[in-house]
Amino acid sequence: MSEQARAIISEVSGHDLDQWLRPSTFTNELEESVRGHIHEELTSWIFYRKLAADCSRANIALHGFAMLWESSAQECLIDMLWLEKYLISRGGRCKPTNIEAPKCEWPDSPVEPVGPCREAFNVQRKLFVDLEKLCTLAGKCQDTALLNAIESRFLRKHAKHLKNMGDLLQQVTRVSKQPGLGLYLIDAELRHHNGCIPWMLMNNPDSIEERIRSVTKKMSGGLALQSHHGGTKLASKEAGHC
Repeated sequence: MSEQARAIISEVSGHDLDQWLRPSTFTNELEESVRGHIHEELTSWIFYRKLAADCSRANIALHGFAMLWESSAQECLIDMLWLEKYLISRGGRCKPTNIEAPKCEWPDSPVEPVGPCREAFNVQRKLFVDLEKLCTLAGKCQDTALLNAIESRFLRKHAKHLKNMGDLLQQVTRVSKQPGLGLYLIDAELRHHNGCIPWMLMNNPDSIEERIRSVTKKMSGGLALQSHHGGTKLASKEAGHC
């Protein structure tokens, strides 16, 4: 082994490679904020798991709602794992903290959805607000990489989730004024859509753009077809005159 190789090995071995990965913009405060949001995602995950378990009980049997909360819990867990991997890739460290058990309980005598759905809305809003604070701090620290990651990977999606959860809260509040059939119909809709909120596409700006593009394409196709038919008829008439 050459002296140059020994010098490089000695240099690398004597340094903390995490610090080589870590830019100056990824401050200790920023790292702690990322870990704080990981904690929020885990807290939200166990909250949604609790709601899903409650709705699956025979005494409540709102399986559409159970599917919705299962999906929400899975998304929180996926987001937590993604953010944890991102933290490590930036030279940070994972430091798990205790997760407080959720206090929310789905009422079963009578079955009343407004309280739990309001709690779910508050949990979603808390996630969104925490992400906005993280973005503000990343901008202050001039960490463009983290700012872009949070905005593209989380904020856009959570804004839609928050609106969907607000709509759901309004719907269950409306039908709960006269308990009975309304709650069953909302649950049936959720079951029919595999736990997805049925009107979620209405709250997605991207879907509106896609629908406009689809309509425009159909209109263009129809005009092209009419033009083709018109040209064919004209050619037939000219051939007849000949």
